[in-house]
Amino acid sequence: MANTETVELAALNPVLMQNRELLDYWRSLQAEPGDVPPRARFDPMAVPRVLPDLMLLERIGEADFKVRLMGTALAERSCVDLTGQPLLEALPDVLRHPAAGSLAEVLSLPCVYLLRRRLRQSSGTIPLIEALHLPLSDKSGGAAFVLTTVLEFEGPVEELDETSSDDWQSPGVRQRAVL
Repeated sequence: MANTETVELAALNPVLMQNRELLDYWRSLQAEPGDVPPRARFDPMAVPRVLPDLMLLERIGEADFKVRLMGTALAERSCVDLTGQPLLEALPDVLRHPAAGSLAEVLSLPCVYLLRRRLRQSSGTIPLIEALHLPLSDKSGGAAFVLTTVLEFEGPVEELDETSSDDWQSPGVRQRAVL
């Protein structure tokens, strides 16, 4: 993706505690550094503080992902629970293409993807968010699932607010760690 910095996995530094916890748990599932952990080893109950803001996506072809799990807080903020539904057709047009590209990249490289930026919500608010995308493999060993969070910052965020624009291509923090 354009404007995405490639870093070592150890240099990837989520700001929000839930994302740090999820990244640490995901790393613990790796058989060896650089491996994509198997979906079968992922236990959502192992990350209880993250669970309300977690989505588990499964690739269902080249152009879409099915939501296998959607946390309650994420469903409330989105005003819809997409569990069992295709993700991309539920997104606004302005987000559909960029989301498809970043999710596909997570599986094709594979890589871990961290994003911190402003994101316009359907309510009209534009909170600062931090999103983390982590690949998981299917039974055959191919990367086929994405664990993802989209968390909103609470309280003052001036020191983190790198953009006040709601344009998807606007500056912000975009990092990927290729496995």
